Amino acid sequence: MKMLLRNATIWFSLALLGFPAVVQAQVQVDHTTFTTAITATATSITLTAASGSAAGEHLYVEGELLQLQSAVNASTTEWNVRRGLAQGATPARAHPTTAIVWVLDAEEGRNFNVAGTCTAGTERFLPFINTRENRIYDCSSTGFWVERDADRTNVLSANTVCGGKLTCREEFNGGHAVMQDDGTAKSLTDAEENFVYGSPLGPIEYREEQTKTASSWVAINGELDISGDNATSAEGVEIVWGAVSDAALNQVIEVGTNGACISAMITVADISAIDELVIGWRQNEAFVDAITYETYDDYAIIGIQDTAGDVDVEDEEAAGGVQNDDAVVVWADGERRALKVCMSSGGVPTFYYTAASPDNEAPLYVPVTTTNTGDALTAGDGMVPFLGFLISGTDGPNVTIQWVQLEYAP
Repeated sequence: MKMLLRNATIWFSLALLGFPAVVQAQVQVDHTTFTTAITATATSITLTAASGSAAGEHLYVEGELLQLQSAVNASTTEWNVRRGLAQGATPARAHPTTAIVWVLDAEEGRNFNVAGTCTAGTERFLPFINTRENRIYDCSSTGFWVERDADRTNVLSANTVCGGKLTCREEFNGGHAVMQDDGTAKSLTDAEENFVYGSPLGPIEYREEQTKTASSWVAINGELDISGDNATSAEGVEIVWGAVSDAALNQVIEVGTNGACISAMITVADISAIDELVIGWRQNEAFVDAITYETYDDYAIIGIQDTAGDVDVEDEEAAGGVQNDDAVVVWADGERRALKVCMSSGGVPTFYYTAASPDNEAPLYVPVTTTNTGDALTAGDGMVPFLGFLISGTDGPNVTIQWVQLEYAP
């Protein structure tokens, strides 16, 4: 990277000789473009200019973070790269030659936003780029941070999920309106479908499994309790986030057009009472009975699928057969973990989990190494994020959700 007045010792020496000392530590973030469009699976790229790039530094383009691995030629314009970094928040996707490619050094991968006043001549980096949320800020001539929209034009403009933002999180600390699909009070009856309004994720729909006296949607004290009665075998709930199940025009992503990640922080009191607890993506269809997600045409999930607490991943392309992988981690009683499933714009799923009791705001995800997952999903399929939960026996596991987050990868 090119840093103005990079070596402060030069200015110290000049000051000793009587020259005025000028303090300037700003980095103007370099940018360039690709010489040719790149695919979502490309492992090498060619830049139109070297732009101060060096091995170990990062490229940031249209929401995807890449890392430069090794130069292919002496001019350092052609590089072998790692794709889709930022802990899975930005899956690899195709990029055109017109896309702006920001060249970032190790210090420039920032995961927070800025606001309020600024001073253009003294800011550390300009523009300021939040690589996790794909938000880019300039310091205006009037001394205020201004967010630009140039790198966000490919986000689902017609989708109201996240209010047009790339990332939004439901923390269950705001008011929600919950009712049946006919507008009456929420129902506890088996197979009843209820709607939740007022979430930053957009519309939410859930289907009760087994009639109960306690709802599977109780938002209190900053978390969602989905335990229900905790007393009936096969009792549970399926929740669709940011969409209405079976409404094709209300999908959250369309395979081949855009991608996204769904993640959730979850606490389970009694693992041995879990029959199934999964989170992921499925084709937008009518709810199925008993959360038999395997009957949806397309799906990709991670979660607990037995009373031993083993965390597994699974995905299926329609008529392609089920593919399974073991995440080689066991969820213990009382643990809190975060799970994440990302779907690339090309329909390729990736899966992530955290260690027990991770940082609640920005958990560190561990990718699941998959060896036999299925093919990419069919272009044009409408997908929605969902969570499925069933108890085993009659001694419920007490499951609470601390937050659910959607992250777009256009």
